[in-house]
Amino acid sequence: MALPRPKRNSTKSKPEVTPEEVLYTDKDRSGDILDLELASLCPNPFNKRQMKGVPELAATIKEVGLLQNIAHIRADLWIQTYPETADKITAPNVILFGEHRWRAVQELGWEKIPSVLRDDKVEDARLITLIENLRRAQLSPLEEAEHYKALRDAGLSYEQIAEKVGETAEGAISKGTVWKRVQLLTLTPEVQEALRDGTLKVSAAEKAQKLDDRDQRDYLGLVRGGMHPTTAHAQILARQRQPEDALDDAGVSNGNASSSETPDASNADPELTVSNGNSQPAPPAPRKPKAAKPSAGTDDADRRVAAAARDTHCRLLLETTDPADPDNHDLVLSVLAAAVLAPQQQSAAQQRAFTWLRETNRLTLEATDAATYFSAVQESDDTNLQRLAAFASGLAAAELRTAARRQSWSSREIHHVRLLQEHAQYEPQTEWEQKELGLAAAGGAR
Repeated sequence: MALPRPKRNSTKSKPEVTPEEVLYTDKDRSGDILDLELASLCPNPFNKRQMKGVPELAATIKEVGLLQNIAHIRADLWIQTYPETADKITAPNVILFGEHRWRAVQELGWEKIPSVLRDDKVEDARLITLIENLRRAQLSPLEEAEHYKALRDAGLSYEQIAEKVGETAEGAISKGTVWKRVQLLTLTPEVQEALRDGTLKVSAAEKAQKLDDRDQRDYLGLVRGGMHPTTAHAQILARQRQPEDALDDAGVSNGNASSSETPDASNADPELTVSNGNSQPAPPAPRKPKAAKPSAGTDDADRRVAAAARDTHCRLLLETTDPADPDNHDLVLSVLAAAVLAPQQQSAAQQRAFTWLRETNRLTLEATDAATYFSAVQESDDTNLQRLAAFASGLAAAELRTAARRQSWSSREIHHVRLLQEHAQYEPQTEWEQKELGLAAAGGAR
């Protein structure tokens, strides 16, 4: 049996190697797993996720081990790509994802952690960080909103965000869900704080979006006082109608008494209500109670409230719909058909559409007014732009017609509202609108 040959020691001197070369040799490539010192890693400056549940994660890792490696990008490449974050980079490597795991093993006293080198993903680091966080269950609604807003700022449409995020821990998301989350950031600071600390649920906070700042604060006070959010919202809407109702119901003073003490001259017996100028008029004789009649002022106020809410959801639909997408062709055709088959309000519709396009950042041509914009669109060769402008104009025409209709709605108005319900997550709130849609019987019975 041959004995193994003894290992010979090299007579060549070892070359000097810098620390960077020790850490990253020519063999290190994107996708390689490296055992890195914990101190050689720093947090991702794009990661806005709150570091909750680290002790619980540490206990799990201690029991079952680290089931998924983290990922990192070399700091010099990161700073070269994102120089605005340079002051936040405090180590030779930046965590791409896995900061929770990195913090958890620190609590366990580990010295190193396996990490995948992902220098090839540096250009997409911001999107990867946001999407990775959105797929996890621990994000609060406002954290989700902030992440979606960051993706919007990066140039993604609501539809693209929904597609990229795909399945979350709570299930698939839609472009409408993304939009509604982002709108949470428009709430007053008080309401946002209540949402953050759990005083308000997301559904209750969404109701507050349709209120102005003062009404939002009053709504929050009612909910914190124990009132159901739906009841509190209805009470705020009723208060918005109060000034008109009070004017409708107020009597006329005779100069000797306050208007609140003056009987309604239209219903009182003339012989019983004439004053001698020196005293209060005699009280009217008891009358048989009359059945309550719907207040025209109430209906008018309901119509205005409903129109304002629909306007918001028209903007949602316009902002989240890509008319060039084949999946949206039926929707676009439905809106255009309704506009063509109904009496036209072209000038007003184009003005409303121009406002929506400007406020949703979908104006791609420089124009100071609606007429100039639509003329430029018509003269352009961009079919997608023309399709978008036609869709916006048709949607605006349908909304203007629906908002102006004072009598019972016809099938055209109902079709428009149903379209908003299906594609823009619109929920009719007023009793009048629910009655027109057949969702509530006259008098409010559901």
